[in-house]
Amino acid sequence: MKTLQVLLNCPFTSINKKYSTINIIFDSELDAVSIAEQLYNVERLDNILFIQNIDLRALNLAVALAQVKAPTFNASLKCLLPFPREERECTDEEIPKIYVACLSSYNAGYLHGLLIDATQEPEDIEDDIKWMLSWSPVVDTEPCEEWAIHDYECWEGIELSEYEDINRVSELAQLLEEHGKAYAVYYQHYGEYATEQDFKDRYLGEYEDEKDFVYQMWEECGIIQQLEELNIPTFYIDWKAIARDWFIDSYFSIEVGLRETYVFSR
Repeated sequence: MKTLQVLLNCPFTSINKKYSTINIIFDSELDAVSIAEQLYNVERLDNILFIQNIDLRALNLAVALAQVKAPTFNASLKCLLPFPREERECTDEEIPKIYVACLSSYNAGYLHGLLIDATQEPEDIEDDIKWMLSWSPVVDTEPCEEWAIHDYECWEGIELSEYEDINRVSELAQLLEEHGKAYAVYYQHYGEYATEQDFKDRYLGEYEDEKDFVYQMWEECGIIQQLEELNIPTFYIDWKAIARDWFIDSYFSIEVGLRETYVFSR
């Protein structure tokens, strides 16, 4: 019944594909009779219809007019339309995304999945996943309920597992979108303990290195100006030694690249 619902909801334009005899099974003989009366070249035995050529549009209309429960099939009927990936696939190159694959398709040798905007609310991500599964190329032969995250983009180094909790995915993606790479760096350092409030309380900014942090702190406090007024050149200052003292117990830094260091309070 799930298979038929997927098929009947497809906006077919022209489908009349030949199969070997298809058995269409209804809940009752009365339902089968009411449908058989509306279709050509149909044979019936009790609640089963036997059809050589089937036009799903005609069957759809007959079921709707007769107001009967959707039947089941004993043969594979595939939607001939291509997967309308563009309807929901995320194309924004800057936001965190996850590529979710249908495992039933994967195990059958098909690559079927969708690149999903991970900054959505969990229920919206789950809706995209269910929609993707409904278009699986094997949905008519087996249940398509299992999925896995086979790839992800724009996560700034944060790693996701194949079966990452969707609530966690949404939460992390939204934090990453709001706070940028700094949060990703912090999360990689603290893991599950990296709450948003803790990040806000500790994060002090991005600097070239620890010495640059010391210099800018002194500049903000007016110390650099005071030294200049006293004619004391800043090149006499041992910035490395001061930074070493500061970062013993008051601050810590995470260097991620050339002239790219994130500083946090301890």
